[in-house]
Amino acid sequence: MSFLQIASWNIEHLSGQKRETRRQSVYALADHIEMAGIDLMALQEVYVTPSDEEVRLFDHQPVTESRANGERRNADLDAVCYLLEEHLDDAWRYEILPNRQAGDTSQLCAVMWNTRRLSLKDKRALDVEHKAGELNLWDRKPHLLSFNSMVTAYRRTVDGRWEELAERRTLSLIPLHMKSNYGSATQGRLTRNAEAQTLCEALDAIAGQYDPSLIMLGDTNILRNDEPALEVLSSRGYIDLNNNDATTYWSKAYGEAPFDRIFIAPGRPEFRYSRQYVLRSSDLQRHDDFLSDHYMIKMSVKDYVDDADPR
Repeated sequence: MSFLQIASWNIEHLSGQKRETRRQSVYALADHIEMAGIDLMALQEVYVTPSDEEVRLFDHQPVTESRANGERRNADLDAVCYLLEEHLDDAWRYEILPNRQAGDTSQLCAVMWNTRRLSLKDKRALDVEHKAGELNLWDRKPHLLSFNSMVTAYRRTVDGRWEELAERRTLSLIPLHMKSNYGSATQGRLTRNAEAQTLCEALDAIAGQYDPSLIMLGDTNILRNDEPALEVLSSRGYIDLNNNDATTYWSKAYGEAPFDRIFIAPGRPEFRYSRQYVLRSSDLQRHDDFLSDHYMIKMSVKDYVDDADPR
């Protein structure tokens, strides 16, 4: 039996500054991901970098090839994937998802995965509303992604023999980056409430067309567990794994907040042991300097021989 380790991380304007002025270190990022033992990760605040930018860890090394799926790439993620492959001997890939405005190159969502454990089966943009009265919704357009994993199963044949078989499991994932509180916390609450409603409506419209092992995760910008957006999601049965408002964000200027959350579909046996964990450094300033003002959050998913396995 095995578990898949799934995470989300607002990686704070990754590649959003000139290289010579960037605080983040690709070595620190790779170390943090490797330490966390992640198989699949949703990312927020990823910037698109030039497709022809040459990535070298050192001046005299060969150019590192892009690990991006599609045309959008990020040079720092290419370096992080290279380091993870070097350390773990597994190939990593990532895909940067488009914003509501297709030409946006800043603050995009992305997914990154270990190709030995998982493969990307499909992705689709969700048909969410982008206006509710005067409110602008979902600048970071949500996408539904399907990932496959392979597990070893033992099945008895009709003549009583045991056969070892490779069987496929499917997982549905929606990376989230909801409206920020910049400018007005009240406006943020109202917008996120409308975003949650149109997200649920978009999922209702495609019910039965995706694997019900659904995880929605990311930077929700939700300040407290009494927000209307959470009431909308909980009324549809989704379970907030950070309902106790554990801190997932810190900065010297703004303090702490429980922004990052994982929501799981109800009644799924593969989520039986799933909890949200926060990878928080004891030195908050150094975490902010080298990594991000957000902490990585993670959960595990039971990837057993059979989803109905009672263990």
